Amino acid sequence: MAFYCGLAPGRSAASETHAVAVALLRSPFATAAERRRAVSALDASSLPLTLRQDRPATVRLTLVQERGENIALSGTGPQDRVEPLAQSERNRVIALDCHIARDASQARQIELRRGSRVTRIEIEAPKEPQALRLPDNQESAGLWIILPLKDGGPVLEACLQSVMQNLACFPEARLVLVDDGSEHPRTKALLAGLAHRPGVTVTRTSGSLGFTGAVNHGLCQIGRGPVLLLNSDTWLPAQTLRRMLEHLKDPEIGTVTPLSNNAGSVSLLGPGRPARIPPPQICERLAETAYRVNRGVAIDLPSGNGFAMLISEPCLRAIGPLSGLYDSGYYEEVDFCLRAGLRGWRHVAAVDCFVGHVGSVTYGREKQRLAAVNHRHLLQRFPEYSRRYKAFAALDPVKPAREGLLAAASEYFTAEPVNDMIAHPGRARASLPLPPRGPLILPMRGNLPRGLQDGVSGQLRRHLRLVPQDTLQRCGLTLDPGHDLWGIVDPTTALLRVWSGTEPACLLSMHCGAGVNLADFIDFRTALLDILAERAETRGHYAIPV
Repeated sequence: MAFYCGLAPGRSAASETHAVAVALLRSPFATAAERRRAVSALDASSLPLTLRQDRPATVRLTLVQERGENIALSGTGPQDRVEPLAQSERNRVIALDCHIARDASQARQIELRRGSRVTRIEIEAPKEPQALRLPDNQESAGLWIILPLKDGGPVLEACLQSVMQNLACFPEARLVLVDDGSEHPRTKALLAGLAHRPGVTVTRTSGSLGFTGAVNHGLCQIGRGPVLLLNSDTWLPAQTLRRMLEHLKDPEIGTVTPLSNNAGSVSLLGPGRPARIPPPQICERLAETAYRVNRGVAIDLPSGNGFAMLISEPCLRAIGPLSGLYDSGYYEEVDFCLRAGLRGWRHVAAVDCFVGHVGSVTYGREKQRLAAVNHRHLLQRFPEYSRRYKAFAALDPVKPAREGLLAAASEYFTAEPVNDMIAHPGRARASLPLPPRGPLILPMRGNLPRGLQDGVSGQLRRHLRLVPQDTLQRCGLTLDPGHDLWGIVDPTTALLRVWSGTEPACLLSMHCGAGVNLADFIDFRTALLDILAERAETRGHYAIPV
């Protein structure tokens, strides 16, 4: 359809082109670039338009009209987002996307006013998931593994290699591969080959359903027995399946999650501190070391983690499937665990198991948006979860077992931290107070000066804020109000040098090694402000390019 919108205006009636463009704008699978392209193919005489696309946690309203028309939207709240989609000079059309959050308990009403015309739009509350009921005569298995996937390249191939090695040692297990719209020929060939292996089922969804839809599709293919939800970017060491299943001998346990390099509250470096996945051979050694030093130990968690979460059959039948209330990708398994917790099930970390996890392969740049939207929706349904998780992270009961594993593995493994923040594809502005009401912001290239990290940083931050430029880039941020100054530290001389985007020479420098003090720092900030005051650009209003 995107191709048609680009070529069709000269080949077919305007009404036909308009219809295709509308379908593309309404589609849940079209990219932002494709939808922007469709705006320029609309017939302005057929406007205005209000296009609705229902999602589990939100409703996307796309408002399209001619430029210059007045529009007002009332009934929105802080959890809603209004974003410009596109404006076209060719047909003088403007389009907005309004993401309206569903209220967990009741319907909402949004009022759209165009001139004298008022339209009331009902945003229904999401439907609660129903308990999973399976016929008694379905096939039984020692374990069902549901692995949703959508392409994945070498990471997927490595994951499947590790899973198939486990199946060879555990023939009672059954693997259900849920293809959620893979397009790469190599992926299709890989799945075709696996479909003929004993104990393996390959099933395909009707479209790109996302993690939740793919998992629930897989749940419809299984019989009796516990279920392991496994991401397609994991490495599953040998004997992990049997070791995780040992913990389900306690009838109170509903879910079991292993330790990992990158898995939220069960990460090796601590809650919310991801590390890079080790090579497969190191994953195998970590798994063996974890079993040797922590054998049989399970520690209670606020919730499991869906990257490799084992669910007991009684818990799944009483609570499942995963909730369809979320924009797929994050917190669905937390919702499942919190619902199960209300029924008395426990969720534990199997600290005698380790599973490697790459992280963010399927969702990539979309991760931050999905995580933020779904987290808000989770707290609407379970407002106490935030307090419980913060208490867990502060007490960190997994720490002794985690540190015991790291100490025993220190001869062959050191966890390498990774910044899990995904680069934002677009642009945004961070509105900042101007001095003297707020600090002066100076973007930094390279590492922050250690002297300023370890010195009187708490006092300094009130006067001057040094922000790594790569952090701005990952967030898609520019500074507003802005300037074009930036800093860099010479590691040899420990000098912090300030440069401009428009001048070739260093404008200012300060020694930031050992001994830097507050007076030096304030003098440095004053000199920066003097530079800005003298520059013609400060009379304008522009942003730092990042």
